[in-house]
Amino acid sequence: MVDVVAQAIILIQQAIDWMLVALVIGMVALLLLRAVLVRMNSFGWSQYYVRRITDPLVWPIAQHMPGNAAAAPLILIIATLIGAFFFKWLTNDVLLALIGLLHGISSGKILHIIGWLLYGAVAILLVLIIARIVFSWLPFVRGGRFMWTLYSLTEPIMGPFRQIVPPLGMFDLSPILLILLLQVVQSAIQSVFEL
Repeated sequence: MVDVVAQAIILIQQAIDWMLVALVIGMVALLLLRAVLVRMNSFGWSQYYVRRITDPLVWPIAQHMPGNAAAAPLILIIATLIGAFFFKWLTNDVLLALIGLLHGISSGKILHIIGWLLYGAVAILLVLIIARIVFSWLPFVRGGRFMWTLYSLTEPIMGPFRQIVPPLGMFDLSPILLILLLQVVQSAIQSVFEL
């Protein structure tokens, strides 16, 4: 039974990977089509429909880039790639922890269950910290509810760590050191719990 569920989880993981690839390819193709059509004639029916789809995505970025609004589609492509990377990383680690948890439950090994739960929790925390770092660079995301949620989820661990490692000028190195520390913790969890 556990093997059937594990195979289903692997299929879900593959489906998520393919959906992310399709999303990235679709976004790149749509924004390239927008660039080509807008340069040809910005008032045709095809340009109208492409802009109608892409303007809600591009316009918030372009508003925060008054000097270089033409770079907004490129920023959107980069944000899509980064978002797909984080989502793939999160789902892969969480689904790996879920498969390990199922095998631990089926075999009755309490240490494996605890180990996979800890591994999954650290994986989610890592992705949240990296997402907070990356999205803090984007001006159109800084003041939103998404950043507030990331901040409230990660600040309990980043705040005390920031007090230990002071910033160097305008660069705060504490998140980078925290990420390295959490990756060491993940490796330690795998070693100690024999995952």
